[in-house]
Amino acid sequence: MQPSIYRLGYVAMNVANFDECVREAQEVIGLNTVEAGKDRALFTSNQRHAEMILHRAAANEFRAVGLEAYDVAAVDRIAEKAKAAGLKVISTTPSLPVIERSVTFMTSEGHVFEAHTPMPRDQSRRYAGGGIHPRCVDHVNLAASDPAKIAGELRAVLGLKLSDRTTGDEIVWLRAGDNRHHTVGLLKGKTGMHHISWEFAGFSEFRRLGDLLDTMGRRIVWGPGRHGPGDNLFSYYVDAGGFLFECTAEMEIIDDLGFQPRPAVDPGENLSNYRVVNRWGQLPSAEWMGHHNNFAAPQTTTA
Repeated sequence: MQPSIYRLGYVAMNVANFDECVREAQEVIGLNTVEAGKDRALFTSNQRHAEMILHRAAANEFRAVGLEAYDVAAVDRIAEKAKAAGLKVISTTPSLPVIERSVTFMTSEGHVFEAHTPMPRDQSRRYAGGGIHPRCVDHVNLAASDPAKIAGELRAVLGLKLSDRTTGDEIVWLRAGDNRHHTVGLLKGKTGMHHISWEFAGFSEFRRLGDLLDTMGRRIVWGPGRHGPGDNLFSYYVDAGGFLFECTAEMEIIDDLGFQPRPAVDPGENLSNYRVVNRWGQLPSAEWMGHHNNFAAPQTTTA
C-alpha cells in the first residue's frame, strides 16, 4: 500500500523577532520571498508556492508541519483515518487560499500536521538574492516522549513507511511516497520540534554556509558529517528565531518496492554510536542534544 503523502509540504513557525527572521530567511538560507506582509511571510526555494511560513507572534514556537498529499481523495482518506484513530481534527479549512483541500490534526502528544493537496507550482525556478538557495525543504525531526507510538499513529493515518529505527525506538525514521529515507523523523525527548532540514546541492554549500554564519558572528552547532541511517551529509545551525536548521545533501532514496525495514540499530548511550549518528566520528554537540521548540497551542475550528 502506497503512502497517502508524497513529500514534506511546508513548515510554519510563530516568531517574536519577525523582521529579523524574515531577513535571515532571505540572506542566510537564501529563500525566495513569495509574500511579505506585516504579520506573515511566505518563502520557497523552488517552484512550489510556499515551503516556510513565518507568523508574527509573542513567542518563538512551532506552528505546524505541512505534508503534501497526492490529491483530494488522499486528503479525505487521511481525515477519515485520523478520526478513526481517535486523533483530534483541528480544522478542515486550508491554511492558505492556494491550497484546495486539507485536514489539520494533532498526534496524541500534540504535534500538529496539515495534510494538504499539492502546492501550486507558481513560482520561478530561479530567483535573485543572497544566501545559499537550497533545493527544497527536505524533512522534519519531531521530539516525542514515545516515538514508537507517534510513529504508529503517522503510519496508520498517513501511510508513511518505516525506513529505520534504533533498538529502543530512541529515533524512528519514516518515509513518504517520494522515497527519501525520511520525511518525518522522531527523536525521544520532550514533545515538540527538534529540527527542520533543507536540501542543498552538495558539500560545497556547507562551506559557504559556515563562512556566511562566521561573518555574522554565528556558527555551525554540529557538523559537517554524514549520518548512518539516511546516509545524508549534514550541518546544523540555530536560526534567528531559535529553530534548529539542518542543511543536508545526498539523502538515500529507497526505490525498492520490496524494501523491508532494516534491523534496529544500537544508538549507544546518549547517541554515542558514531556509526549511527555520524559516520565521520564527531558526536552530537550539547546544543544539538538539548535543542527543543514547543508546538504552539492550535485553535480548534472543526469538531
